[in-house]
Amino acid sequence: MLRNLYADARKTLYCKGFHIGLALLVAYLIINGIYNLILCKIFGGYIIAEELIFSFNGVAIFWITASTLIISDRDFADGCIRNKLISGVTRTDTFISAVFGGMLQGVIYSLVAFVGSYLISLVMSKGFFDYTAPETAGFFLVTVMTCIAIGAFSTTLVMVFGGSKIVYVVGLTLAFGMSLLTADVLDKLYPGTGYCKLTGAKLAIYTFIDKFVPYSYLAAMPHHSFRYYLTGCAGLTIISIVTGLIIFGKKEIK
Repeated sequence: MLRNLYADARKTLYCKGFHIGLALLVAYLIINGIYNLILCKIFGGYIIAEELIFSFNGVAIFWITASTLIISDRDFADGCIRNKLISGVTRTDTFISAVFGGMLQGVIYSLVAFVGSYLISLVMSKGFFDYTAPETAGFFLVTVMTCIAIGAFSTTLVMVFGGSKIVYVVGLTLAFGMSLLTADVLDKLYPGTGYCKLTGAKLAIYTFIDKFVPYSYLAAMPHHSFRYYLTGCAGLTIISIVTGLIIFGKKEIK
């Protein structure tokens, strides 16, 4: 198990596609900073660090989903998964190792995004105005946990679909759909003006999504107890692993 985990982690870290993803992420952070700087020059004002420090959160769902789908799918395309099983690696070890690789991508992307955007904010912004240091640290921790959970879920999709290209449609559609849903949840629960008008079952469902569905955590500053975020991320990860193990354990690998 440990040797398999190490091998897959090393493969992820040395993967050219992963390096390209990191380079594109850094480029995105820089371009976003320059864009905000240009707007300030045109319309006046200045950039605050909060506008840059969590700019990755707006694209994190798609970034993590796309990266894990592409990299994990290659293991099927090049026959790596099939060869592991033929060589005697159990399906459980193969699956868990793959999911660990997806979770590792989530950690690294969120760390690079935070450090990169922080360094950019030192150059381009006037500093923090709205968030305290503990609030910033809390949001960062929630972001890392969310990226881990999304990485585990999207990698599970690849393993469940057995390398079928339909997984790209399913994974990216889910990412897009959840982004729209969570935006609507936040808009309805915390309207810019007035008060929440939801009642009954819809209120209960939207509140559940806001508290326990990790896809909603990246859209706003943490506003619930930390235990809700921990429960939501752990829940999605555990459900992904358990469900994936059951399906992958019975799936025919070509």
